[in-house]
Parts: sequence; structure tokens; C-alpha cells
Amino acid sequence: MAMRSGFREIFYLFLLMLLISSLQLLRFVLQRPLPQGVLTHEQMVLDLQLLQQQLSDYSAFVVLRPDRLKLLQQRVSQITARYPQSITLNRFNTEVRKLVSLIDDPGASVSALPLASALLPITVQQMQQQWLALDDSGQPLDLSRPFLSHIDGLPIALWLQAASTLATPKQPLAPLLQQLQVLRQELGLRDKDTVTLTLTGHNVDTVNIELPIRYKLTTKRNPAISQWQWLDTETELFRFGDLDRLENDRQLQRDFQKALQAKTLILDMRQTSGFSPVLLQLLAKGRQYPASQPMGYARYRRASQLRSDFLNPLGYVPLNHFQLFPPISAVLSRQPQPELSQWYARPPMVTPKDVVPLATQQLLLLIGPGCRHECEWLAYYAKGWRKTLLIGDSTSGDLARKHDFRLPASEITVTISASLVYDQYGNLLSGKGTTPDLQLPLPQTLPWSKLLQALRLHFTKTPTGQ
Repeated sequence: MAMRSGFREIFYLFLLMLLISSLQLLRFVLQRPLPQGVLTHEQMVLDLQLLQQQLSDYSAFVVLRPDRLKLLQQRVSQITARYPQSITLNRFNTEVRKLVSLIDDPGASVSALPLASALLPITVQQMQQQWLALDDSGQPLDLSRPFLSHIDGLPIALWLQAASTLATPKQPLAPLLQQLQVLRQELGLRDKDTVTLTLTGHNVDTVNIELPIRYKLTTKRNPAISQWQWLDTETELFRFGDLDRLENDRQLQRDFQKALQAKTLILDMRQTSGFSPVLLQLLAKGRQYPASQPMGYARYRRASQLRSDFLNPLGYVPLNHFQLFPPISAVLSRQPQPELSQWYARPPMVTPKDVVPLATQQLLLLIGPGCRHECEWLAYYAKGWRKTLLIGDSTSGDLARKHDFRLPASEITVTISASLVYDQYGNLLSGKGTTPDLQLPLPQTLPWSKLLQALRLHFTKTPTGQ
């Protein structure tokens, strides 16, 4: 009898365990799956770990600011604690942008928001310390109240502060101000289908207007391809998008050779990228003094996937190809930094055998933060050329070769600078940028007649172009 009682207890215990296991299994089966566009906590942690590892191993700017790795770790810990269960893809994309911005890399970028996000239904443009509120045609929404002072009742300064946490160094804040939904989340505001804008002007009362939000940008952008046009009989305008196109497009090369014959050449380089040296080589003839020393130097981040020829596509060669002046050698040797490779040099633009007559053409360069890669070199050297004037905003100092990686769960692509570039004296150029001769915010559509008048006045006052 006792044995049968013991058997019964074991049998009932087995049934109880089976029931508990079945209930646990049923809970997983009936658990509602996460909606599309959402990461689990585990997926988020996986992506954040990879992000940290890639920034630590491949970022050249981390070498300049190693303290940022500790700050990065602190921010990652805060994010994992803030989202204990799940996070939307758009929100995670924003968090990744904020983390990448910590390394102060002007060449860093994060792929676009994966899902549609509410945008500001106007265009904003900075004018000194104020912001213009413009419609799609670039005109003020209210002529008597052209300035935007508040969005959704909060001062524009708070929105700018939130936008700056997403920005890379020297990145314009105007495009980030368009990201209405992202910034609302940063400021703790609820999402809604409209936005309230407060407009103000001089000696007039403010006015509030309510507009529906937008989900697609409609502002005009500079074309990615190159375009040219005559502004008058003596002045030609060339607008460059991708400099690499100039290397392979024979017709574009012929068009530009004709442009070099104009009395005045205006190059719009505000949205120019690419690593082809052709444009710099063409413009340097007759403007750049010949040299036997390198025009610049570079080093890349020592990492498992980066080979010794990593900088070859950018035109760099080993340092032993040159016999450096002792002062330059001393400057380079004082920057050991074992996390970076040996030094590489970029050959001079013009050598003594390439000397040609001095250029008589007047050259105007329009530059800004969108002037990247080879355009940075052009802006840097053109500032010392005769009969040359630089107008616009400072460039960002983005000259490096990049390293890309993809976060597996979110499928976000991150790009970072894996090398650092230095000028002909061995001073760091990456992240510094070039300041124009005349710092002036330039609208997308320029008043060319007024610009030409100012240009002629400048060259009249400085006939030697110095």
C-alpha cells in the first residue's frame, strides 16, 4: 500500500511538471510577436556591442580622443537600461547617430531612417542668429514675420540643442531641424499630425500658424552630376557633384578645358565629393608653386581588415619615396601613436618640370561643409593661390578613406573615417577644414548678378590677386 502511495505521488508530481512545462510552452506560442520595425532588447544589445567594437578598432578619430570610448560605453549602458524590452528601428537609428557623433568624426554617417518619419513642412535657413521660415519656393511664409522663433511652443534654441546631439562636427543643423518626429522624441513631445510654428519679425506681433506635417522632403538639392553655364560673356559657372566623374567623362573634360579659358571661372563646390585628383591637377597648373616635397601626409588605423595598401586609392605612397626636409621629419616623428600605421605621403601637385606660365584667370570657389574628400584639398590649397577667392562656409575636414560596417539586427550601415590626413607641414588637417576668405551663408539659389559685381570689385581692389 505504501509503495502504491509513493508511486502515485511520483506520478502526480510528473503530471504537475508536465503541466507547468506545457503552460510555459503555451505562453511562448501565444506571445504576440513584435510589430515590424521593432528590435528586441537582445537584438539591440547585439548591435550596440558590434558598434562599440567597430568604433574601437577602426575609428581613426578615436585615437585622437581615446576618452570618447569611455563616454561611449556609458551612453550604451544608459540606452540598454532605458529600453529593457524593445525599441523601434527609427528610435534605435537616432540613438546610433548620437553615439557615432561622440567621436567627432566629420566623415561619419549613419544610413537613413528605415521607416517614414514626420518632417517639418517648411524649409529653415539660418540668417545670422535667427532662422528664416521659407516655403518650397524659398520665399518667407510671412513677409512681415520671416523668422521662426518657436516650434510646438518651444524656443528654437531647444530644437537646435536637440539637433546638435545628432550632428557630426561642422554639419549644418538646418537639415536636422527638418526631422520633426525625431526631435520631438528627443524633447519629450508627443507625435501629432500637425506642427505649430511661431513666426516673428521686427516691430510686429508674433503669430502662430498650424501646418500639417510632411513625410517626404521636397526642397531642391544640388545635383549629383556636374553642370555648367555661362553667366555672362566672360564668366562661366561650373557646378560639381562627383569629382570621380571628371576622370572618366571625356565630354566633361573638354567642357572644363573650355571653362579654363574664361576670364572668370566660378566653381560651385558646396556639394562636391569624390577622390579623383584631376580637377586639382588642372587648376594647380599656373597657380601652385612647384615643389619637391609631398603635398600632404596620411596614416590609417591599424586593424585586422586594413592592409598596407589601404591609402593607395587616395594617391599616397610610402614615405621612403621622398627625402624629407629635417623640420618636417621632426614634426612627423613627434607623433608616434602606435594605433596608427606608418606615415604615407602624397606626391606634390606641381613638380619643377611641370612649370607653366602663371594663370591670369580669376577663380571663385563656393565652398561649405558639403565640400568633401578631394574638394577639401582643393579648398585648402586654393586659399593660397593668386587671383582666387573662396566664399561660403567652412569645410568640415573630411579627407579620409572610410570603413563601412552593418549592424546585423537593425541593418543600419555606419561609415567612419579609418585614416587621418595632415598638411604639407605635418599638421593635422582632418577635422579642421578650411575657412573661406569671405564667410557668408549661401542660399541654394544665388543672386549671380550681385555675386559677379562683388567679385569684380574684389579683383579690382587686388589687381595682383593676392
